[in-house]
Amino acid sequence: MSGRVQEEEIGLLSGSPPPPEPKKAPAPEPSYLMPAPEREAIQSAPKQDSRAFLTLQAADDTSRNVTAGLVTTLSAVLTSRAPGPSDVLLTIEIAYPSAYPDEGAEWPVRWTPPGKRHMAELFARKEEFPLSLQPNTPVALSFEVTAPVGVRYGDRVEIRLAAAESGTTPVQLTLACVARQAVLAIKTSRGYEREVADTLLARAEEKPDVIFALLVPSALRGYVFAEGMSFEGVREMLKGIRKARGLVDGETTLKEVEPLLVPKITVEGFVEGAIVELISGPFKGEKARVKKIDQAKEEITVELIEAVVPIPVTVRGDHVRMLERGGSKGGG
Repeated sequence: MSGRVQEEEIGLLSGSPPPPEPKKAPAPEPSYLMPAPEREAIQSAPKQDSRAFLTLQAADDTSRNVTAGLVTTLSAVLTSRAPGPSDVLLTIEIAYPSAYPDEGAEWPVRWTPPGKRHMAELFARKEEFPLSLQPNTPVALSFEVTAPVGVRYGDRVEIRLAAAESGTTPVQLTLACVARQAVLAIKTSRGYEREVADTLLARAEEKPDVIFALLVPSALRGYVFAEGMSFEGVREMLKGIRKARGLVDGETTLKEVEPLLVPKITVEGFVEGAIVELISGPFKGEKARVKKIDQAKEEITVELIEAVVPIPVTVRGDHVRMLERGGSKGGG
């Protein structure tokens, strides 16, 4: 028994000492036990900024004016400058700001998500779409916007875009369409332009948001021009109006209407012997032959064709409309 003890003692003295135990790293001190300056420095550490490597830009216009019923396209381009592939979360929010609280029309908005073949409709809420971006490879984001028929002047739709990697500050871009008025051409029976315009004006006073102005050009027979918000609104107002033959398809441009707004010499184009129609005054609707033209006073002297006794009548140049250009200076 004593020999066994000696062997153990000799072994302890002659053997190699056991390896030292590794020191454990002290547990991190909870933030609430840290001094205030250190705790504030950790809490206020800035987040990464996606704007350092992501760009989100409009392909053309950020805002576009459209008329009711028009379909247009707004586009943006998302690009990553990161050294390698990056996973980005794209957020899209659709909003309908309006000058009329709680009455803004809903604009249909559709798009084709990257990598998909079919278009999807976007609604008035935030939607998220994960994207995988390759370095310096632009990704096109295209949105098809339809201006609704019942849109009012100044109504708009906003497509609010944001893109970021997880936990970073996003890049943002807003695309918008704004409703504007259009110039619409109304076809009427000849000679009833003013009658149609007067009836339409009375109806427009009851619904001021549909038609803003009317133009009855004396130099263009059979047409009335209306400045309004939508084809459907004006078409609805035309229902039941006598001698109104409907709307001309397509919007009329201002360039087409401008010549009708420039004042002209009222006797320009008339010649002696021409057959005209009186469009104002006590002889309205009567046909007459031009006998004399006074350029200085802008007056025309005519003789009524159907009168039993030819009596010269002098009228303003804008009170007659050309029917036939005569060739005899004397009127014969």
